[in-house]
Amino acid sequence: MDVNVTDTEKTDRFLKVLAAETAWEWKWEKLHRKWGWGINWATWLSRLFILALAWFQWTGGRQSSPPPWVLFSLAVLSMLNVALPLLAYTFRFQQRQEVHDRNAREYECIKVEFDSGQLDLAAAVRRFTETRSQPTEKVIRNTP
Repeated sequence: MDVNVTDTEKTDRFLKVLAAETAWEWKWEKLHRKWGWGINWATWLSRLFILALAWFQWTGGRQSSPPPWVLFSLAVLSMLNVALPLLAYTFRFQQRQEVHDRNAREYECIKVEFDSGQLDLAAAVRRFTETRSQPTEKVIRNTP
């Protein structure tokens, strides 16, 4: 570390890194929240369309064979009905969103405590490092 760096410069560097990490966490929290929300809605819509097409087939398709687009649509929607929840489970969007939310809030708490004088630079850096050094994927896997 450079011995000619003043305490003000150290503080400014720390606050810049803290602000960048906080922004990064909020960005990913928002993205994972949107993915989780989108997959939930897509799953519900595919189920609704399966019901509508099945009703259409049941009420109007008994006189002749069903149009190919109905069968194809039912097959695709049925696949989505199974695949989308599996995708959400595999990527754990909600758990990822929660971990990024927790980290961003922790960083904001560190900044508030540091700005208000409750933490000195060494303690703030230590808390930041403890939070940042936790492996995100391991925390996500252990989140119910």
